[in-house]
Amino acid sequence: MINIAIDGPSAAGKGVVSERLAKLLNIYHLDTGAIYRAIGLYMYENNIDASSEEEVSKVLDDINIEIEFINREQYTYLNGECVNGKIRTSIISDYSSRSSALLCVRDKVKHLQQDFAKKNNVIMEGRDITTEILPNAKYKFFLTASPETRALRRLKDLEAKGEKITFAQVLKDINERDYRDSHREFGKLQLAKDAVYINTDNYTIDEVVAIIYSKIDER
Repeated sequence: MINIAIDGPSAAGKGVVSERLAKLLNIYHLDTGAIYRAIGLYMYENNIDASSEEEVSKVLDDINIEIEFINREQYTYLNGECVNGKIRTSIISDYSSRSSALLCVRDKVKHLQQDFAKKNNVIMEGRDITTEILPNAKYKFFLTASPETRALRRLKDLEAKGEKITFAQVLKDINERDYRDSHREFGKLQLAKDAVYINTDNYTIDEVVAIIYSKIDER
C-alpha cells in the first residue's frame, strides 16, 4: 500500500494539497480532521464539555463515525447523518481542537485511521499522522505558514460560507489553536525527523503540490 502522511498547523493548506495530490496519484485522501470535527460537532450539539475527559469518555460509545467515498469525494457520517456541511465552522473547529486533545478521543480515531491505511492507498493529513498514526509511512511531509497567512486563508474560507468574523478574531483563534495543538499531552503537533518541511507562505497550492509530487517521484 502507498501511504503518504502530511502534518501541519491549522489552515496550512494540507487539505486542498492532499485532495489535489490524491487526484494526481489516483489514490484516496482521508481527511482525518473531518473525523475529529464530527466528534466535536457531537459535543457541541449535546452541550458536552469538549475539554473534559470524564464527560467525553462517557459518550464516546454513542458516537459512530463512518467514512464513505463517492467518486473519491469523502462523506463523513455522524450516527448515520452526513455532516460535511456542518463541521467547517469556527465553533466546531474550537470544539474539535479541544476534544481531540483527549486520549480517549485520539484512541478512537487512531484505530479508524490505521485500519483505513492498511486497506487503501491513501494520503492522510492532520497533526500527528507522521509521528503517531503512520510512523512507518514511506512519504512524510510537514506543511506550515505564518499565523497571519493562515488566518487570512481561513478568513476567506469562512466569509465564503457566509460566516461573519474579523481577521483579528481568526488570528487569535489560530494562535490559540497552535498553542493547544503543540502543547497537548497526546498527539501533539510536531515535526517528524524524517518529514520534508515546506513553508507555504510564498507558494500557490499548485506549486506546493508540484514540490511534494517531485519528492515522491524522486523516491
